[in-house]
Amino acid sequence: MMNKQKVLDRVAKCFALANSCGATPNEVETALRQARHLMRQYNLEAIEIAAHAIAESSVPTGTRRAPQDWLHHLALICGQAFDCKHLAYRSQVQGWSFKFMGKGISPDLAAHAYSALHHQLVAARRAHVTQQKRCQLKTKRRRGLLFTEGWLNAVSYKIAEFAGAMDAEVDQAINAYLEHHHPTVITSEIQARRAKGHDANSITAGWQQGQHVQLHRGVGKPNQTALELFE
Repeated sequence: MMNKQKVLDRVAKCFALANSCGATPNEVETALRQARHLMRQYNLEAIEIAAHAIAESSVPTGTRRAPQDWLHHLALICGQAFDCKHLAYRSQVQGWSFKFMGKGISPDLAAHAYSALHHQLVAARRAHVTQQKRCQLKTKRRRGLLFTEGWLNAVSYKIAEFAGAMDAEVDQAINAYLEHHHPTVITSEIQARRAKGHDANSITAGWQQGQHVQLHRGVGKPNQTALELFE
């Protein structure tokens, strides 16, 4: 008897054949009949079939506590660049991590981009904070977060120029994956910070630095080209 993973693979291939443009009416009927037979035989739900199309890739956040909003914002940006969604979870081995979910190699690309951009952002923020003279520690921390927000907003704007909206089919598959594997996941909105007085300069500085991140969409291979320029 086949294990469940192999059964899901076979069912997915049957549906793919049935939906392919080159399939004959007889091939479509046969493929659908085989898929439905396997689903009944192994008691599979439609949501399991949809979720099976999704791959995942994880990257540690390096934080002891649940990731802050700015980390979620960075993960969101990387997910948007490669048609992925993300969630945070706690691993006994790696601690708090982000899981990217999408099709094919997209999650791996999103995780790689996250690591590369995180390194750039932390270095840029550190340099900005060291320039804040005659400030209390809490002021430096606040301005560091405002710089981060400006930097992320600039990068998000750049990605929106080439990424566009997520493919509807991919979106449905990821939602099915989340519903099947993570039914209790909690969603929350990223809160923007308000800057007053001299603090506003930190947002502006972050925006200007974030604009230096180069993102281009290459002909024929947008994901790979974008990744090269993240590095």
